[in-house]
Amino acid sequence: MSRLTQRLRLAVLLLLLLNLSYFFWSEGMLRGAGLGPTVQTEPQRLARQIKPDAVQLRKPEAVMPDSAASAASASASTAGPAGECLEAGPFDEAQSVALRRAASDVLPASAWALVPTLTPARWIVYIGQYSSPATIENKRAELAALKISVEPLTNPELELGLSLGHFETRAAAAAALEALKKRGLRKALVVQEQPELPGVVLRVRLSNGLARAQLSGLTPALAGKDWLPCR
Repeated sequence: MSRLTQRLRLAVLLLLLLNLSYFFWSEGMLRGAGLGPTVQTEPQRLARQIKPDAVQLRKPEAVMPDSAASAASASASTAGPAGECLEAGPFDEAQSVALRRAASDVLPASAWALVPTLTPARWIVYIGQYSSPATIENKRAELAALKISVEPLTNPELELGLSLGHFETRAAAAAALEALKKRGLRKALVVQEQPELPGVVLRVRLSNGLARAQLSGLTPALAGKDWLPCR
């Protein structure tokens, strides 16, 4: 065996002994011989602590002046619940143009939207058309004698005539007509007063920064329509 190999083996053995010695020293296994690292723990400090696990950190609460608190309370009373959804409509294309302009001026962009909607067709039990308003009044008197009520017409093309009820389907209007005939009604028919109409609904979501009172700025553009909870 060469001298170089012997020296390498000797070096490996020395390193192994040094590592073992350090391990025994660091783990306190040589304290019996007076050797070992200095103890860093201080148990006397832990003994003086009173329920350290119950300690909690809290942020200081801001004190609001009475005047500011009153103003905040008044604002909250008109704001409505945060996140409350309201809608108005439907509006046709011309109305939606004016409504979009008004909403852009009054409301934050993230608080409102124009949502497409579809107004269903409407059918009526109809009598007419008559030649004069006098004939209309005579027919009203006849219907009153039969205890049949009259409803306003919303389609000007059906003037001069009378509506005896509005219905969402032709079948419902036809059933109502048959019931009226049994009460003595003659010469009435089912007519579509309004076709299915596309439109939009204005939908607004209230928040801490948007109160219900701010919606009053949109009143002129609502065409008389009221705010209702979102469907």
